[in-house]
Amino acid sequence: MSDLLNRDTRRAAARTARVGTGPTPDQSRMLAAVAFKTSGLVVVIATTLVLISLVSVNSDLTGTLGAIAASWFAVHLVPLSIGGTTLGVSPLLPTLLIGWSAARTVHRAVEADTDNRMVRWVFAASMAGPLAVTAIALAVAKDASAVIGLSSPNALVAFAWVAGVHAAASGTGLIFARWDSLVVRRGLPQWIRALVAPFVRAVSVLVAGGAAVVLLALLASWETVGALVDNGQGVVGMLGLTVMSVLYLPNVLIGALAVATGSTAGFGDASVSLFATTGGPLPPLPILAVLPEGPAQAIWAVMLVVPIGAGLLLGRDCAIRSADTQVALSSVWAVAAATGALTALFGYAAGGNLGTFGTVEVTVWSFGLLTFAWLAVTGSVSAAFVVWRRAEPEQAFEEAAPTPVPAAEAAVDADPEQTDDERVEEVVEAVVVDELPAATVEQPAAEPAAATVDARTDEPLDVEIVAPPGEQDGPAR
Repeated sequence: MSDLLNRDTRRAAARTARVGTGPTPDQSRMLAAVAFKTSGLVVVIATTLVLISLVSVNSDLTGTLGAIAASWFAVHLVPLSIGGTTLGVSPLLPTLLIGWSAARTVHRAVEADTDNRMVRWVFAASMAGPLAVTAIALAVAKDASAVIGLSSPNALVAFAWVAGVHAAASGTGLIFARWDSLVVRRGLPQWIRALVAPFVRAVSVLVAGGAAVVLLALLASWETVGALVDNGQGVVGMLGLTVMSVLYLPNVLIGALAVATGSTAGFGDASVSLFATTGGPLPPLPILAVLPEGPAQAIWAVMLVVPIGAGLLLGRDCAIRSADTQVALSSVWAVAAATGALTALFGYAAGGNLGTFGTVEVTVWSFGLLTFAWLAVTGSVSAAFVVWRRAEPEQAFEEAAPTPVPAAEAAVDADPEQTDDERVEEVVEAVVVDELPAATVEQPAAEPAAATVDARTDEPLDVEIVAPPGEQDGPAR
């Protein structure tokens, strides 16, 4: 009987524990916000833009839901097929904004002292919301295919792209929110943690260099940009071309960075590299005015300053964190490998098929490999030079340290034209000065003059000894 009672007690305790492990009402509301805040915001913005576009061209609202679903897929880089034409080149700017919003939401939901169970729930919620919206969008696109020319994309490809975008964003938010507990307290080596800042700086320099190349190319072809904007034939058309150019700006920046590293950027039949160009048809998008109209020029080699500068700064950052040459070089190569892999990933995401214009792409393997090579080689040279310069002053100081010379010898060798008496006098003065005590010794107080006896005098003293009264038998001698 006691065993049955104990068994029932344990089962009740287990049920109570299982019930207590669920999220509280406040946590449930927070998880719902994590799941649908970013996704809901994307749907609202897409709906607004679709309605404005349809109304501005005096079109009916037929196919509105299909256009909203297509917008959801486009901002997550999912290839679409519209009217039999495949559109695989999606603008990267909305995708980057969605990733930033998702990472920020997860970062705010997780604190430094949040337990691991809650962290797993937050990550699961950040993935569940976008995947649920993707499932709804697939169903809507399938229904809309009978009204408009939109074909439902491959379900596996759609879920993979959406999951990849939000997993990367949520993981980034969790890493920044739980850096101490996930990285520092797990025993990650210090040299790996020290690579975060050089990696961020190297990527920032590459992005800034690519942006500078795009800006200079736009300024050089400003007349072409104005002519392409005027092709909009109206305020709405001009505004639409301008917005599309801004949305595709990160794609163009990645292409410019690929050319700056020595790789090739292609747009259908047209291609651009540092050494050769090939012409071909292009869509009338103002941002594409950055593509050169003539053959390659020797001055284009100046663009190599972008990867070289990033490598030099990378080597400097790694060298100032370690005085050991081997550690500095290992850090440079590790950051260069991570940066090369990241650029190759973004190079793949920025390309795709553009219907009749062909494939828009950068040569992914050469882009990543050349980025790694430039950073690794120039960074290694810079790191070795900085380590050598930091060690040189100490070595020079040790070599320049004078050997101690006795004071007397130094005084004798000071001036060979002096006489012997002058040399002896200087030697004596040098020894006396060198042996002075550190602190002044306090002299004893002088005794009264009556009590002092001059021991140096040899003159006899006239002293008479007198006996006490009453005890004198005669004069004392």
